[in-house]
Amino acid sequence: MQWHIIGAGAIGLLWASKLHKAGHHVSLILRNQEKLDQYRNNGHFSVTTNEQTEHFETAVELADNTTPIHQLLITTKSFAAVDAFNSIRHRLADDVRILLLHNGMGPQQQLVDDNPALEIWAGSTTDGAYFNAPFNLIRAGIGDTQIGRLSKQGNDQLFEEIAAVDNRLKLTTDINSVLWRKLAINCAINPLTALYNCRNGDLIKYTDRRAAMAQICKEIDNVAEASGIFLFERKLMEQAWDVAELTGNNHSSMQQDVSHSRATEIETITGFFCKIAEQVGIAVPANQLVLEAIRTINEPDDN
Repeated sequence: MQWHIIGAGAIGLLWASKLHKAGHHVSLILRNQEKLDQYRNNGHFSVTTNEQTEHFETAVELADNTTPIHQLLITTKSFAAVDAFNSIRHRLADDVRILLLHNGMGPQQQLVDDNPALEIWAGSTTDGAYFNAPFNLIRAGIGDTQIGRLSKQGNDQLFEEIAAVDNRLKLTTDINSVLWRKLAINCAINPLTALYNCRNGDLIKYTDRRAAMAQICKEIDNVAEASGIFLFERKLMEQAWDVAELTGNNHSSMQQDVSHSRATEIETITGFFCKIAEQVGIAVPANQLVLEAIRTINEPDDN
């Protein structure tokens, strides 16, 4: 099976390696000619897991290539997902199947609403990876990935065809709830780590940070209940505490983006949540506060 991946970041390359090892053909759609030349000079990308490094050679191309796309994986930052889709819209085959695998919510629903005839899937992963050099990926943690079909079009065949890619890949019939659970955890942890410029675990070491996190979580619980969304068997604060503890040495993606003056995913994480809160008429001052704070301190880098 031929897959095209747009978004050659950590998750994109991690999935490229998984698909490659499972026998699929992969083409990376890179952002610009500079990235294309950089990859070709390198000749491959690598993934290191537990100090064991594997090298992968894959096709690379730009969005304006004319080759039809039958299977598309979008692993860009969430704020870039819709533009990435539009950049290759002209190449989509009639039978295309699309899987979105990124943080936040909003772009997935927008693409389904705007393209009712397409088969669109979404996913959520707890896999962790980072780059130590361009196209050299370090797998920081082996996590679980759940995918499910968002659109009315299609069936479960896509999952059956890629189930061998990852033995921790699961099919869900309620992907919206899965996305909401990931969103809730991201809202509780990511903005605060960016504002305090700290690792995940540092949020639960200090009284003021725990208090801020608890208020954010309480507001999310209230909005989820009012919206009829089931999150966890226990309070979000308890769940988020455990995640912060388990990933204590990790830097959240938002903390890294802010520290490098890059655009963040705040609008599709806390921003999306605040819009839902407004729709159900519930005030969320703690979440609104961190939303405005991240907007203020982070000027997106065009590069």
